[in-house]
Amino acid sequence: MKALLILFALLITETLYAQRTIPQEKIQSMLSQLHEMKKSNFEAAATVQKESDFRNSPFQLLDKYNQLQQPLSVQKSGGNTTMSVDTIVVGAVPNDTLVISGLFTHTGLIFVMNDGVLIFKNAQVIDTGDVYVVGNGKLFADSTNFFFPQEYIYQRSLMFLQNSAAIFNHCNFNFSGMSHNLILGDSANVVMNNIHQNDFTTCGLWGPSSLHINQCNLTGEYIMMSGSQASFTNCDTLLLWYNFPDSSVIDYSFPQGDTVYNYTFNNTIPGINGINYSVEVDSCHTVWWGIMPVNGSDVTISNSNLRTVGVWFQKGDTALAQGIFNNSNYINYVTPLSDRNLHLINSYVQTWSLYVFDSSQIVIDSCQLGEVGCQQKSSAITSNFLLDGSGGYFWATDTSFIFASGVTIYTLPRSERNGIFLLAYSWVPFLMPQAIGQSVMICVQNNLSQDPIPFDGAVAWLQNIASPDTALVQSVAAITGDAWIDQGPAGSWMDFQSYSVSYQLMGDTIWHNIVADSLNEVRHSNLALWNTNGLAAGDYMLRLVIKNNLGDSIEAKKPIYLRLSPVAVSELANNYQVRVFPNPTVSVINFEINTVSAEKNLKEISIKNILGKTVFEAKNIAVVNHKVTLNHSYVPGVYFYQLKIDNEIVNGKFLVAK
Repeated sequence: MKALLILFALLITETLYAQRTIPQEKIQSMLSQLHEMKKSNFEAAATVQKESDFRNSPFQLLDKYNQLQQPLSVQKSGGNTTMSVDTIVVGAVPNDTLVISGLFTHTGLIFVMNDGVLIFKNAQVIDTGDVYVVGNGKLFADSTNFFFPQEYIYQRSLMFLQNSAAIFNHCNFNFSGMSHNLILGDSANVVMNNIHQNDFTTCGLWGPSSLHINQCNLTGEYIMMSGSQASFTNCDTLLLWYNFPDSSVIDYSFPQGDTVYNYTFNNTIPGINGINYSVEVDSCHTVWWGIMPVNGSDVTISNSNLRTVGVWFQKGDTALAQGIFNNSNYINYVTPLSDRNLHLINSYVQTWSLYVFDSSQIVIDSCQLGEVGCQQKSSAITSNFLLDGSGGYFWATDTSFIFASGVTIYTLPRSERNGIFLLAYSWVPFLMPQAIGQSVMICVQNNLSQDPIPFDGAVAWLQNIASPDTALVQSVAAITGDAWIDQGPAGSWMDFQSYSVSYQLMGDTIWHNIVADSLNEVRHSNLALWNTNGLAAGDYMLRLVIKNNLGDSIEAKKPIYLRLSPVAVSELANNYQVRVFPNPTVSVINFEINTVSAEKNLKEISIKNILGKTVFEAKNIAVVNHKVTLNHSYVPGVYFYQLKIDNEIVNGKFLVAK
C-alpha cells in the first residue's frame, strides 16, 4: 500500500512537471477535507436527495435495493392510488391494481410494491421519473409507447427486484436518444416480446433473476452476474458481458461472426468453472462479446473477437494499469495486472475499460481505454492516457474520487451522486464535463470544448488561465480566463468565494499579487491586468487561485514569456541603425550596422525565438564593412535579437521565411 501511494505521487509529479504546470500541494489536503465535510453533509441531505442520484449505471444501482425495502408513507382513497410528492404507489394496500390507457403524463417515481399490479394497455406514456417494481409487485404492458425524457445519460431506470415480475408485449421505448438502465435483482422475472427500442439499454442482472427477450431491434448490453438467467431470440445489436468472479477459472473461445444460433453459456460448458449464471442466444444478429474479469480470477480466452474487456477491481484491490491499448490483436498476451491472470491467445480486443469498486485504488498511465469508472469509496489516479469513449464515459460516483491529469478525453467526464472528479491540465474536445446528484466536478487549467455544467444539487468548478502565452515588458498585459463555481438548480453546500492572480519569475520562490481576493466570478473574460513595467524579459509563471465558501482553495498555473519590445530604426540610440537580411537558405543571417565609426567592434549578440529560447549567442564579433555575417541554421519564424555596441544596447526582430 505504501509503495502504491509513492507511485501515485511520482506519476502525478512527473506528469505535471513535464507540462510545467504544478498545482499546489494543498490540493491533496483540500480533497481530504472535502471528503470529511461531504460525509456529514451527505447524511443531512440524504432525506432530500433526488432519485436521479441513483440512476447512473447498473453497477451503482446495486445498493439501491436496501433503500427500496424501507416502508413508504403513502395515502389511499377509495381503493384508488393517489400520489404523494409526485410518486405513484401501487400496492400500499392488499389487492391494489391500477390500469392506465390512453395518454398518460406523469412527473416522478412510479412504485409497484407488495402484491400491487400496474397495467398499461394501449397507452401513450410520458413519465419523467423511474419505475421500480419490488416485493411481489407486477407490471404488465401491452401495445404501449413509453417516453422517458432524460437530460443526461442513465438518468432514468426500470428496476425489478425481489419476487417482482413484468411482461411487455408490443411496446416501444424512447429515452430521449440516450442510454438508460434496466435492472433485475433477486428473483425478479421479466419477459419482453416484440419490443422496439429507440435507445441503447444497459442492463445488470444479479441474484436468481431471469430475463427473456424475443424480437428486439436494439437490444443493448447485458451484464450477467451471480445466479441470473437470460435468453435472447430474434434480437439484433446485443452485447453480452460475462462477469468472471475471483474464484472463476475460464478457458474459452467465443463463436466467430456476429450471427448466433443455438448458443448456450453456463457452468456445464467445458472450460467454464466458477460461475452460476446462464445465457441462451438463438437467431440473433450483430452479437458482441464482453468479459469482466475480477481480481483473483484466472481467465484464458483463445481465438476470439472481443468487443470489450471490462476489468473489475474489488475488495480493496491496488493495481497499476499501464500499456493497455484499444484495438489490439494479441498472439500470446498476459495483461500487465499482477492481481489476476488474464491471458489472450490469438484474440482481438476492440475496447478496454476499467471499473473500480468499494475501497480499491488504481493508477492508470500510458493507456488507451474505452471507459473508466469509480464507485463506492474507490479512487483512481490517471495520467498520460487517452479515453476514446468506445466503451462509455469517465465517471466518479458514490463517494469515490478521480484525479485525472494530462489526459485526453473524447467522451463525457462526469461526477455522480457524491463523487469528486478533479480534472486538470487535460483536453476534452467534444463533450462538456458534467456533475449530477450531489457531486463535485472540478476543472483546472484544461482545454475544454464547453464549460462544465451542474445538474441537480451538484457543483461545477472552473478555473483556467486562457491567455496570454507571451507578453511585452514595459506594457500592460490582459490575463483572460475563467474563475467560477456553479451550483445545480437544486442548490448545493459549496459556492464561490474569491479568486486571486499572481506572478513569479521562473525559479523564484516569491509570488507577487496582481489581483488579490476578488469577489467577482469571471467567465471567459479578463481576470487581471498585469503591469510589466520594471520587469526583465524572461520566463514567468502565472497563478490563479480560487477559494470556495468553505475556505478551501485550488490553484492553476500557466507559464508565460516576457519579451523585449521591438525597436524601430528611428528609435535606435546614437544613430545605430541595423538591417537584417535572412538568407532564403536559412543558414546565414546578415546584420548591416551603420555606426558612427565603422571600426567599432560588436561586443555581444544574442538571438531568441518566439518562445524566448536563446538559439544563438556570441561575443566580440568584428564588424567588417558595416556588416556581420552569422553562419547558423534557423527554422522559419520570428526571432528577436539584442546587440551590444560600445555601451549601447540595440533590440530588434526579424523574420525567417519558408
